[in-house]
Amino acid sequence: MRLWFACLFLALAGCQKSSITAVKEEAKDETLHRYALHGEVLRLDPQGKIAAIKHQKIGDWMEAMTMEFPVKDQADFNKLREGEKISGTVFVQGTTYWVGEVQEDTGAAPASK
Repeated sequence: MRLWFACLFLALAGCQKSSITAVKEEAKDETLHRYALHGEVLRLDPQGKIAAIKHQKIGDWMEAMTMEFPVKDQADFNKLREGEKISGTVFVQGTTYWVGEVQEDTGAAPASK
């Protein structure tokens, strides 16, 4: 009986590993989409490299709203200042998204909503 449970455990562990590998492979195959971002930085979380941005509509991906964006590149995160209007790029790959190519946007219209 113990042998049977051991075999079942190993079989399930093997299935789990292969499904994790499949998810990682699927993510690699996802197309990377780029969208222009215009908005205002409301809050920054330096520890998590997260920026809360009140943004205008982002292409056909997102309506205007306030949301938190991860910022992968430390140099881009260092450019952000609370209260500053910015332009940049939202990168979307599958269910993963982040902000990059950040620049101060002195001519930006206020974000709606």
